[in-house]
Amino acid sequence: MGGKTKQAPRTKNNAKPSSSSRTAELLGSTPIFVGFSAQADGGGLVPFAPGFASAEQMPDSFDAAISPQTQIILRKLSKKDPMTKKKALHELQELIEQSDVETLKSILPLWPKYYLNLASDPEHNVRELTQTVLQLLMAKCKKAMAPYLKLLVPVWLGSRFDTYAPAASIAGQSFRETFAGSANRTREVCMHCQLEILEYATRNLTFHTAATLSIGKSLTAEEAEQKYQRVVISSLKVLSFFLEETAQTEELSQVKEGFGTLVTHQKFWSFAKHKIPAIKAAWFECIYHVLQSVALLEVLSPQKAQLITLCFQFIDDADPVVAPHVWGCILLLQNNYEDWFVPLNVRKALLPKLSSLLRNGFNRNAQAICPNLLPFLSKITPTALQDLDIYEFYQRFFDDIKLAVTGKFDPPLSKSDCTVVHNTYFECLRFLIQQINNSKEREPREQEFAEGLLQNNVLEPIGWLLKSESAHVKNFFQHSSALVAFWDRQINNGLDNGGLYAKLLNQFWSRIFELVTQDLALEEVNEQLLSHVLLLVHDLHMANPSLESPSVKFVEEVEGKVEKSEPTTPVKKAQEAAAFIQKELKQLVVKLVRICLDKASGSASSRYVDQIRTLTKMFTDAAFYESLTDRGDLRGALDKFVSLLDSPNDEACESIVEIVFEILLLLEPEQRFEYIKDTLLKLQQHRVQSLLLHRLLSYPLCQEPAVRQMLSCSDTGSVIARIAAEVVVDNDREKLNLLHKCFFQTDTGDILINAETVDKILLAMCGPLEQPELVDDMVEVCGSFIAQIMPVICSNDNSSVGVRQQIFLTLFKFSLEHRPEEYLSEDTLWEITTCWQDALSSKDIEVDSATLKSCAGIVEDLATSADLKAENLDGMAEAMAKFVICSTENIEDEEKRLTRIDETIAALLESPLKTSEKVKRFENHCVLLDALQGSVSAGVPFESASFADNHILPLLQRSTLNFFTLYKLVYQFPPPQTTNDPEDELTEDYCDPNADVLTKWSESLILELLQCIRVAGTAESWLEVSDLQPSMQELVLVLSEKVKSFMGNSSGLVDIVKDRLQLSAQQQGSVISCRLLSYLTYCPQYAAFEESATILLHENIAESLVSQGAHKAYTMALQYLLPRLSQKALSLNSAIMRTEPPEIWVKAAVFHALLLNNFEAEINEKTDRNIIVSAVQFMTSIGEKQATQKDLLHYNVELAKQPFESVINTVEFIKLLTEVLKRFPYELSIKNWDAIRIGLSSWVLTVSKSIAQFDDPKTCLFVVAVYQLFGALIDFIRSEKQKSSTELLKNVIEEWDSLFAKEVSVVLFKAYYQLTHEASVEPGFQACYEAMLEGLLPALELLDYSFVYAFCKTNSKITLDHLCNFLFKQLYSAQHSIRLSAVNALRQLTPHFVADDIELNEKQSESLSATISKWHFLNRFEDYLTRYDALIRKYLDEFTFKLTELEDLEPIDRHEALSYLLLWDCIINACAKSPVALRAVYTNWLNDNKYEENFLHFLFRAMPVDILKNHGNKVHSNGVYKELTWLQLKDRKLSLERYVCHLYTEVLRKLPAVVRRWWNATQSRQKNFVDNLTTNYVSSLICSEELKAIANRKEKHENMQVTVHSSTREVLAVYAIDEARMELVITLAPNYPLGAVKVECGKQIGGRASSRNVGMQLTIFLTHQNGTIYDGLTMWKNNLDKKFEGVEECYVCYTVIHQDTCQLPKLTCKTCKKKFHGPCLYKWFTTSSKSTCPICRNVF
Repeated sequence: MGGKTKQAPRTKNNAKPSSSSRTAELLGSTPIFVGFSAQADGGGLVPFAPGFASAEQMPDSFDAAISPQTQIILRKLSKKDPMTKKKALHELQELIEQSDVETLKSILPLWPKYYLNLASDPEHNVRELTQTVLQLLMAKCKKAMAPYLKLLVPVWLGSRFDTYAPAASIAGQSFRETFAGSANRTREVCMHCQLEILEYATRNLTFHTAATLSIGKSLTAEEAEQKYQRVVISSLKVLSFFLEETAQTEELSQVKEGFGTLVTHQKFWSFAKHKIPAIKAAWFECIYHVLQSVALLEVLSPQKAQLITLCFQFIDDADPVVAPHVWGCILLLQNNYEDWFVPLNVRKALLPKLSSLLRNGFNRNAQAICPNLLPFLSKITPTALQDLDIYEFYQRFFDDIKLAVTGKFDPPLSKSDCTVVHNTYFECLRFLIQQINNSKEREPREQEFAEGLLQNNVLEPIGWLLKSESAHVKNFFQHSSALVAFWDRQINNGLDNGGLYAKLLNQFWSRIFELVTQDLALEEVNEQLLSHVLLLVHDLHMANPSLESPSVKFVEEVEGKVEKSEPTTPVKKAQEAAAFIQKELKQLVVKLVRICLDKASGSASSRYVDQIRTLTKMFTDAAFYESLTDRGDLRGALDKFVSLLDSPNDEACESIVEIVFEILLLLEPEQRFEYIKDTLLKLQQHRVQSLLLHRLLSYPLCQEPAVRQMLSCSDTGSVIARIAAEVVVDNDREKLNLLHKCFFQTDTGDILINAETVDKILLAMCGPLEQPELVDDMVEVCGSFIAQIMPVICSNDNSSVGVRQQIFLTLFKFSLEHRPEEYLSEDTLWEITTCWQDALSSKDIEVDSATLKSCAGIVEDLATSADLKAENLDGMAEAMAKFVICSTENIEDEEKRLTRIDETIAALLESPLKTSEKVKRFENHCVLLDALQGSVSAGVPFESASFADNHILPLLQRSTLNFFTLYKLVYQFPPPQTTNDPEDELTEDYCDPNADVLTKWSESLILELLQCIRVAGTAESWLEVSDLQPSMQELVLVLSEKVKSFMGNSSGLVDIVKDRLQLSAQQQGSVISCRLLSYLTYCPQYAAFEESATILLHENIAESLVSQGAHKAYTMALQYLLPRLSQKALSLNSAIMRTEPPEIWVKAAVFHALLLNNFEAEINEKTDRNIIVSAVQFMTSIGEKQATQKDLLHYNVELAKQPFESVINTVEFIKLLTEVLKRFPYELSIKNWDAIRIGLSSWVLTVSKSIAQFDDPKTCLFVVAVYQLFGALIDFIRSEKQKSSTELLKNVIEEWDSLFAKEVSVVLFKAYYQLTHEASVEPGFQACYEAMLEGLLPALELLDYSFVYAFCKTNSKITLDHLCNFLFKQLYSAQHSIRLSAVNALRQLTPHFVADDIELNEKQSESLSATISKWHFLNRFEDYLTRYDALIRKYLDEFTFKLTELEDLEPIDRHEALSYLLLWDCIINACAKSPVALRAVYTNWLNDNKYEENFLHFLFRAMPVDILKNHGNKVHSNGVYKELTWLQLKDRKLSLERYVCHLYTEVLRKLPAVVRRWWNATQSRQKNFVDNLTTNYVSSLICSEELKAIANRKEKHENMQVTVHSSTREVLAVYAIDEARMELVITLAPNYPLGAVKVECGKQIGGRASSRNVGMQLTIFLTHQNGTIYDGLTMWKNNLDKKFEGVEECYVCYTVIHQDTCQLPKLTCKTCKKKFHGPCLYKWFTTSSKSTCPICRNVF
């Protein structure tokens, strides 16, 4: 029925499917043996000799002993696909690794067939894996492979020479591993398989072709040819290997027979001319090994002529692979056959090819060919040259090879080729001339030929190379020198036959003199010529007569055996100086020096001076120098060289000075020193002076008395001082070494220079150390230098006292000022510090009063630095402590020492930066800050809390420095722990850390410690209440930690300090004294209790202070300890609760602390209510006292006239009221509520009267307390109104709203207005002022601004204009909370301004007059928008929406930008809060003035750069664009970028048409940029919010249903009335709200025109009005409602409700009675320039 054709069943791994008949057949058949065929035609033998079968037939069936899995693998090996074979080989490899030998034996008979096929596979990976498998098999089976060895070895050997290196490497390695038993094992294997190897190679080389090797293979012609070439190469190399291994074997009859067959085959000879170089090279290599075997020479005899012709035919072969083997064969042919030249035509066949080879630079194969030339030349005889004259041949040979030596090649010959060519050239020259010399019957012709060789082949090239740029110069000169030196040695050894060598030498020197002097005599000498002449002379001077190249050896016959000589390593003999060096060469050098001296007097002297120095190094004897001038004496030579010191450069000067001092050493001492003093020291060149001083300061001249006298003179001192000044500038190491040499000490301790010179050096080297900033390495250099010479200059009065003192002060200041950094290592700083410390300890520096004052001044100057870090202070303190110890440690009288220590400490630590007055002012400042935050009571009166920030940092730095210094002087380290471990025993070099610690402490030291601890405690308070910079925080923390560490020290001084702290607290004279008691927790007495230490300390303090009547001190100490006390650590049973302190604030503060300590936990007990009851009772009692004591709680008074402590009583009472009101409002009785309401109404009057004195601490605290009570009350009332309440509370709230709320709110706002509007704040009080405002602002957020609006609307002093300007200015405040308070106020006032604008707008719309006038709320923003636009203009100009601009943007001023953005935040909020009609007025005003353009541009300029760079792809999260909550906005750490992104989302959400209008008007680049960013980051947020808002809309419109499809961004609206339906589908664009929405109309009540009209109206509204989707649907619905109600539509816009004003048509034509919208009619009049009715055309 049309089904698929059935196919054979598939089986796994290509195995045949099971078959019972086949199984029976297998069971009945005989086993299959290797070598017998399994083919159907019968059991004929398979031709299995390697190489005879081109493609072996793989068996179809296998022995039953082979597992099925193995059979599958073997079948895969016979597949054609390379991947299948590779997988099979991998599987076979795993099988071999996992199987034992017995299992593997079953497949061994089959393996040779597979190996033969796979070893020559075209795929190289297959061949590599095949060798790996064979290696595994051989390693595992070992002797089991022996029966199959003859089958494997030929192919195995051939695989060793596979062209694929990895396969060849594996095959070679496996062969070596298999036959590594003995040295002759490989030879034995080769002889064992000799017939198979020869037969394999012969068959491949004579029978097979590319076609026959690939029968049955699906190979391309190219693959078949490549396979054939591999087989040929491997076969030839197998033969070479076989011959090499069997060369020492005696019985070679079978080998001769096999080779005889091979060499008689013409195809074998064809490989010599093969186009493939590798095949040709393999053939010649094979012949080379045949020629080395004496036994096989007779096999080649019939083909000798053919072989000789063939070898010499390729003598000029250029291939680097072929050439070495060809030349090897040529040399062996010359050696083996004396008549080798007979088959050749030397003149036509040999000479042209040889000349071509030599002239072409050995075809760039010199390294392979050149070593063969000398043996080749030695076999050239007159007989061999036939009719050619031998000297003619020699001349042609050397002319040709000379071209290779001196010729130019493109590209140039390699360096190694040049070297070997030169070696060969001069070997042949030496050989030929030596042959002529050794000739017993030498003919004149031979001598002339030798002289000609020297002239043409040595001297002539030298003359040419002296002027040439050739790369051969160096090699040629060296070999020429060696050749001449060889002749010289032969003459000296008496081997000069007939004076040939002497004549040649004479000829050589005559020509050299002529060449050199002739060329250098010219006026203008080429630099290259000069250097080449010098090189030639140098080579002649260093000439080595020994020829060091390895000798050439040939195969020699010894006792009938042919042996190959082994290469020997040449032994280098000691070089022998040639005799001509002191004769001819010396004369030449003298001549050259005199020429150069004459030329050095000119302008280009330096180039000749260098050559002179090189030449003078060859000879240093007096005779040589005397012969350099016409005077013939050493003095003349000196004068000549000194005269050259006038103009040359530095290097030339150095060379001349070296020569001069070499000559001076040849003079007598008196003459020598006289010349130095009278001549050399008078020279004025700076460089020469430096070089002379180096020589004089060096050993051994520096030990000479005459030299020391020269060095101590004033002129020499001036030179040394100049050098010191230069070292500071150029950091010259040579000059620095010279300065070091100046301070070499003699046995008596004296130095080589005088004290005046030492002073100059020291002052110069101190210069870099006095620089404030380290800019280079000179500080390291100078600091280390001074540190090293300081001990020298302080001994034996080697310098003046004043300079030593100055150096000491400089080093002391440096140690104080610097720490290890980029240009100052720790080692150098340690050197400098140790230097002045050692000077103090050894009394080399005496610290008198003046020095001490100077040191104190240094410390004071550094302490005032604004950039001191904690690590710098620690280093300064370490240096100051060391100064104290080192300067006093030599005073033996203990009492005097202690007195001196106190004086030193006082001098170093006393400072105007840290006086008692400043410390007290700092305390008051921080106490007020603490009290304003409510954490502590200002229980000790003080008049002022003003203390400028610029005084705080120096005070802290100085206090930290002083305390660190004292800490290092008094801190006692605990003794080392003793253990039984011998390794822990103290060694002799152990240094006790407490050795220098002071154990007696003066009163001044204790007072200084106490003052520093007071500063530390005050600074901790300051840190807790202030937002400090990181560096300031670090300073405070470091000081605090150091004080805590000191208090934890087990020392008697700590006990004294502890007692003083407790006594100070008991005296109740300072709030900070009470705070310092918290440091006692770090004392060993309390520190052991860890977390319970604070509780234990509190108990002890309570017991001691309360019992002594120090109630105020206890209360203030309790407030500081409270944050560290565990919950419920305080109770009503505390000692303070059993007392009745006269101060109200004490009890109020204690109750406050009780509430905080007992009601912060999540769970409370019933007994805790007693605390609340007691607190309420206390409050009630205070309220009752107020009734009798009129001014007890300061109702309606002026605080400036009230005592400090009485005001604090009221403040703490108000704070307690606030805390109870926040926590337990329902526990308050009517009396308490009356106290709060009446008190608040009275206290605000006190605030109003006293606000002008806000800088008075008590007034400041009172104002904050009242505002906080107001905030707590309003917060409670608002929360209470949201829920049901008791009758009592309802009455309380009603009375508050009706009687108190308005007055209190207005008075508090007026007070705030007075406090912040143009207030004059002293700089030192600014921090307290800001803290005060921080306390007020939370209450102002709760203020009802409707009272403020109503007040300002009718008030003449604070009008609405004043109010707006006041709030706008606050947006620019530096205090973030004030800005946000202004934003909050504007947001609350906006509805009231909008309400007024609505009335004005309605009046405007009823008239036809223009509506452009300053009547609405946004007009109040105009001035400020204009001001800010000018500020942000610079940011807009640098960003034009190009990505390339983003890297170079300047950072934005956060203060200005945030003020501008907050202003726009208020504008956006005003537009959002206004109805549609008024919103259109607002946005039109923005558009008319183009304010939104700069605003939106700035938003993009201020966005995160990473987002701007990736605006086209959403790489980053869009979370940064999400809306910010009010709490997030209040965060002062809010980044500008985050707020900018929030505002962009806000303006898109609330004013989409404004952004859309701006976007559409921008340029294309900007438009695309904004579009991409909005689409990727913002659109999805706004769309999801908008759709979600529509879906969650609770109020339902009659007749209209709205459905949202979020996935498709669609809104479906259906308007239904009776049975009629109208549908709209609104689709949001991907870049909404930038892109316009798409409105599609479905079923319509009217016709098609009505449908289009409705869709167009809604589209226009959603595109051009700043409303939401839901606003548009509401307008659409209202239009339809009015239409069905019969309301007539406007005949201009044809809508009932106007899309801007949302009003009905009201203006009626008196003639036609048609109604129109006011804006529509106004637009009609203005565009038509007529005032006629649009319908009847009568005058309206």
